[in-house]
Formats: sequence, structure tokens, C-alpha cells
Amino acid sequence: MCILRACRARAVILLSLASLAAVMLTGCMRVQRALVIYGNGSGSYTLTIGFPEPAPGDSSGISSKIEVPMDAFGAHVQQEGGTYRRYTNTSQNYVYWAYTSSFSSLADGNGLLQEDPRQYDPNHLPVLFKDTLKISKVVGSSTTLYQVTGTISLADPLGNNTSWKDATESVAITMADGISTHSGGTLTGNTVTYAIAYKQTATISVTGNGSATTTGVDNSTQATQARFIAVGVLLALAVILGGVGGWLLRGALKRS
Repeated sequence: MCILRACRARAVILLSLASLAAVMLTGCMRVQRALVIYGNGSGSYTLTIGFPEPAPGDSSGISSKIEVPMDAFGAHVQQEGGTYRRYTNTSQNYVYWAYTSSFSSLADGNGLLQEDPRQYDPNHLPVLFKDTLKISKVVGSSTTLYQVTGTISLADPLGNNTSWKDATESVAITMADGISTHSGGTLTGNTVTYAIAYKQTATISVTGNGSATTTGVDNSTQATQARFIAVGVLLALAVILGGVGGWLLRGALKRS
């Protein structure tokens, strides 16, 4: 009986250590988001999440408690028409999962921003990052602007998650037609990047140019209307000139 109790105690200890290891790995995760928005409101979104290898060069040792939700989320992304892949960064000794999806509307893009592998985690491992990102459209008299606002956070106000001390997160927002304004972050070309570490929070605010707009009439319609107007003016001029020519001709015949 004592031997059986000892075995059970040892099993409980090993299980606890395994769970702790999984949590520790989760705490060291690296989260990267890349959002691209085009002038017509479509775009692409890539979510990349990485975990340290249990031992350098040994990616096979990643806990199944991590692999299961990561791959399940990948299957979901593929089912929705996106892609995902798992790869190892040997220089960092990190294993990454990258999920890429395209969207044709801002509503679809906002839906993608709300999804991540936590929805497929039956163990509900604690995850510190708390993000709220939203894409919106502002239509002006002559242009359409797209805005990305919200926050990314690895805040730990109670200091209870010290295993997260190596966690990092970044968001790269690209406006294909150019950046109009932004607050915070680092601007490089048409991309604004925000990066945070443990206990940090960043406020996201990026506005980018969209396609030119008119009051309910697109450029092709305007061009067609302009052509009709030009043809009409030419026809009117032809009628007037014809009338004047006829009048002059009749006058000349009378005098002769």
C-alpha cells in the first residue's frame, strides 16, 4: 500500500511539473501580428506565436498542451481559406506557428482580429496578452480613410505572472496607399510597428489613405458622364453652325 501511495504521489508531482512547464512555456511566448489594409478595404492578417524549445535544437519536445490548440487553430484557419505553418528559428531556439488569412471587408478583418488559439485550448492555459484591435472606415468628401485603433497589453498589475518576464508582442500595421497619421509606434515606409514587453501596454492609432471617393459616383461613372456631355456639346455646336450656314446661304441666294 505504501508503495502504491508513493507511486501515486510521484505521478501527481510529475503531472504538476509537466503542467508548470507548459505554463512556463506559455509565459515565454512571443506574439507578432501583421495587418495589411488596401485602398478598397480588403487586406491580409498574419498572427505568429512562438514558444522556446525545451532544449536548444529540440523542437520535438514542445508540450502537447501547446501543440494541440496551435494545430487545431491552424486547421480552422485552413478551413476558412487561410494558411498556417510551423517552423523553427534556430538562432532564437524558438518554435513558431504562423497563421495567415485574407479578408475582403473590414467586418471580416475585425473578425479575424478576435480569433486566436486560446479558443481551441481545452486546458485553458493562462495567457497574459490582452489585445483590443479594431479597423474602421471614415468616408470624407473626397477620400476614404482607414483607421486601426485599440491596445496591446502584457500588463501584470498584481505581479502574479513573473514567468512572463521574457514575453514580447508586436503589431505591424501597413496601409498600402500610405500612412496619413499615427500616434506612437515606429514608422517605416507605409508600416507602423508597435512593440511591447512584459508589464507594458501600447495604444494603437494608425490612419491610412484609402481610395478616392465621390458622393456616390465612382471615377469610371464620372468619366462616362463627361464623355456624354462632351458629345452633347459638340452636337449642339454642329446644329448651331449648320443653322447659321443655312441662313447665310439663303441670304446669298436672295441677293443673287
